Amino acid sequence: MKVVYLLFMALTWTLSATAAPVGLSTGSTMPNIMIAAIVKESEMPADSFHSIADGVVNWSGGTIAAVVIEDPNSICAIYRYQGGQLDLPFDGVPCKFQGPPTLVLDRKTVLPDVVFAVEVFVPNLGAMVNHKVAFYYDAEKNAYCESQSLAGWYQFGNRALAPDPRDGECVAGSE
Repeated sequence: MKVVYLLFMALTWTLSATAAPVGLSTGSTMPNIMIAAIVKESEMPADSFHSIADGVVNWSGGTIAAVVIEDPNSICAIYRYQGGQLDLPFDGVPCKFQGPPTLVLDRKTVLPDVVFAVEVFVPNLGAMVNHKVAFYYDAEKNAYCESQSLAGWYQFGNRALAPDPRDGECVAGSE
């Protein structure tokens, strides 16, 4: 009986660990206000871009969206919208998302890190390379901040050493 209980607890933990935490959701639909902000900022029509499947992450303070811009050059972008502010932490040409973002709890934080895997062209190499774009949750700002050092840690880092995401940049005007 004890073995059955332990198996049940292990299964329950596995299911809850893979579910999105409270206050965080993923999907494919950007909020209309974010779409309007992208249209205004980029001066491109709404039908010229779309979010990738399951590429939108929402939390109680804002939205991060992986966007493909309809162009023969394969443009991809990651927009962040919070408190009426839009910013563009990442864009690449040519570029391709390697799937939806991953929600990672490796650092055992309040909300998971959001990690995008992309393949992007690097001119000085003349080739497409794998790249990560990572966001961590800053509870004081109620914002997801982009961190290149955290992205490097997810791409190449020694998981035994904790990353230092102090290079993080949040949406201007977030509190």
